[in-house]
Amino acid sequence: MYAVVCGNEAVYCNNVLLCITLAKIMAIQYLQSFIAGLFISLTGSLPLGNLNVAAMQIAARETLRKALWFAAGVTLVEMAYLAVTLSIVGSFTIQARVFFFFRLVSVGILLIMAAGSFMATANKEGKNVILDNKVKRFLLGAGMSAVNPMQIPFWAGWSIYLLSQAWLENNVAGNTIFTLSAGAGTFIALLIFILAGRRFSAIMQQNKKTVNASMGILFIAMAVYQFIKLF
Repeated sequence: MYAVVCGNEAVYCNNVLLCITLAKIMAIQYLQSFIAGLFISLTGSLPLGNLNVAAMQIAARETLRKALWFAAGVTLVEMAYLAVTLSIVGSFTIQARVFFFFRLVSVGILLIMAAGSFMATANKEGKNVILDNKVKRFLLGAGMSAVNPMQIPFWAGWSIYLLSQAWLENNVAGNTIFTLSAGAGTFIALLIFILAGRRFSAIMQQNKKTVNASMGILFIAMAVYQFIKLF
């Protein structure tokens, strides 16, 4: 008798070909989970937001290594959020008031980011109080990601949809693969912005005030958009 590990359990079969077939089916299902996590995370992280803009600014102002540490901090916390979301997504339904709370907090965070950018514009040296500090970039990335609560409803929604479409296996192996692939997608998206920041670092350094003002306007626009979605 042979065994094929299926999620948290072992499926026993007497036929070798049957075991091979089951193993192939499981491999395809896990591959689907990997592709889904990578694609959703990558495309979800590409639109301009406070995290990828911050990664780009760090890459332009400081070093590639610091920007990568920032991206690593962001990615690690997002993976933690996703792991928690996957573990509880089947036990309750997120109510509308929870979404309202998350969006309200998101508006506040974006307004703080906008204030930091405008303060940098008013500063003669163009310093941004959010980024121009001695905080380790890994911790800064982790902290900024941790106060980005919209990750929870984002991943909860996608997880429920993928489970309903059988694209995500609701077991330890499936959740682990999905979480790791989502982390890879987030890191790749941030890497794109980091490389863009390095590419245009000279231009951004020469136009600090313009860049900071533009970022401030962008964060306000994002805050207004999130506020409108509250109603």
